[in-house]
Amino acid sequence: MDSKKTISLLLFLAFLIFPVYVSAAKSAAKTAHKSPVDLCLDCHSDRTMNKKLMNKEILSLYISGSDFKASIHGQVGCAGCHPDITLDNHPVVKQIRSKREYSANASRKCSACHTAEQLQKRQPIHSSLAAKGTCVECHGAHYIKDIAAAKVGVKENQYCLTCHSNRISMTMKNGETLSVYVDLNVFTGSVHGKLQCTDCHKEFSKTVHPFRSFSSRRAYTIAASESCRQCHDKVYTEYEASVHSEMLKGGNKKAPACADCHGDHAIVSPKKDKNIGIASCNKCHSDMNSSYAASMHGKARIKGDPEAPTCASCHNAHNVEATAMSTNIKDGCLGCHRDSSRLHNKWLSNPPIAMPTFADAHFKSASCAACHAAPNAARGVFLSLYNRKTGKPLPEGELLQALETDSSGIMEKIDTNGDGSVDPKELWNLYALLFKKGYIVLFNGKVDVLSGADAHLIGPKAEAVKDCEKCHLPNAELFRNVAIAIKKEDEKPLLLNTKSEVLTSIMSILPMSKFYVLGATSIELFDILFIVALIGGIAVPIGHITCRIIFSPIRSLRRMGKGGKK
Repeated sequence: MDSKKTISLLLFLAFLIFPVYVSAAKSAAKTAHKSPVDLCLDCHSDRTMNKKLMNKEILSLYISGSDFKASIHGQVGCAGCHPDITLDNHPVVKQIRSKREYSANASRKCSACHTAEQLQKRQPIHSSLAAKGTCVECHGAHYIKDIAAAKVGVKENQYCLTCHSNRISMTMKNGETLSVYVDLNVFTGSVHGKLQCTDCHKEFSKTVHPFRSFSSRRAYTIAASESCRQCHDKVYTEYEASVHSEMLKGGNKKAPACADCHGDHAIVSPKKDKNIGIASCNKCHSDMNSSYAASMHGKARIKGDPEAPTCASCHNAHNVEATAMSTNIKDGCLGCHRDSSRLHNKWLSNPPIAMPTFADAHFKSASCAACHAAPNAARGVFLSLYNRKTGKPLPEGELLQALETDSSGIMEKIDTNGDGSVDPKELWNLYALLFKKGYIVLFNGKVDVLSGADAHLIGPKAEAVKDCEKCHLPNAELFRNVAIAIKKEDEKPLLLNTKSEVLTSIMSILPMSKFYVLGATSIELFDILFIVALIGGIAVPIGHITCRIIFSPIRSLRRMGKGGKK
């Protein structure tokens, strides 16, 4: 009975173990037919396989089998570069400090097959590159393609693309990597498609290839943008006068340079595709896109109108100005609406007087958006501080120097009573202080909307502001919000809250001599003096006539008396 149970138990165990044994046997047989490369790929084809380095960088250990087998080293196999790793021995990789150290260690193995003499003979530039860089940084690790020896007859671009048509990259000092791969089809379809590589990269040639090092990808982009000046000097000069350039020079590394808007090897002419310009602006100004899309301009563009304005139509493409300080934004509007002056004069006239200068006067003192933005948009007056000698906005740096303070203390210096807004006396004190410091300034006023989103949400003309009372009355609706605008070098203008009384104070006569709006900026004292003068002017002739009437009998008697004597 016990023997039967034993036999049964053994049969049962055999039944359980046999499938496992068969599976293991099949697996062993399958493994026996696998190549060493495929055996390595059993683990390294896992995309999640990686190693954390000592500096916290993540090094991917994933290898694409198809790409590796198609590379120049596909026939060499894994052991060709990793002789210390076998099927029986896979040593634990020691701690590696950084990707840079890993690249250097891996590159040392290349010299086993590719001696310095061979490389120098095939391509002279290798000696200069190898002195500062590593093989892996230029050629990659597992997907290296065959690079034909350079010959005298090879064209320049073809020579450059023997390397740059591969997925290679360069490493920055901060650890960032930048792809230096160039897609030939994309490049030839760009506006620079007929140029030679050295037209832009003048320091490079078939025999000279400097190894450049940059602190970051951003530093590289800024440096690359400077080469655009070689051909586009006029446009580059315009850019240097823009708020973008000033922000960049002021230390704001996020401010755009040429390559940020136009790209590098895939530049497309904005004349052929206006959407490219909008896409470039949206990289930084995406918060304005929804209001633009909902505007008359955006709707026209969506419908396919080729003349529909884009960002550059109003803001200019290269000499972009800070909107709160700009007096030229309207030029973009008038570029399309060329007949607007005549059309505005039809209803801006002051009967019985109708002068063509009425519309021009409004264009100088009010932005187009002040009247044509959505009805519920907040509006107000910006008092931009201008230097009369230069005719340009007074930069924040010069103002801070004159006030002997920094950005955080500018309001405290101006707002001496500490109520959080600039009153007429404080405005005058600022004007007088700058005059003593040698600055002859002017507060140039402009009626505008208070937010960028409202400025882009232009509505149909039926919704435009046409009520004169909105501006031309004491305490008019559009004049209740007032701010002094100070030009900053690296960001949007600084806006200082200001009391609306500055628009009607006698202390503002000199500081705001160029900004006058009938009814809204009338000086109260002048109004009183005008009334007094008017009363005096009327009283004199009335008094004179009254006296003549009262004293006419006396004058008659005097004339008679003189006649009797005769």
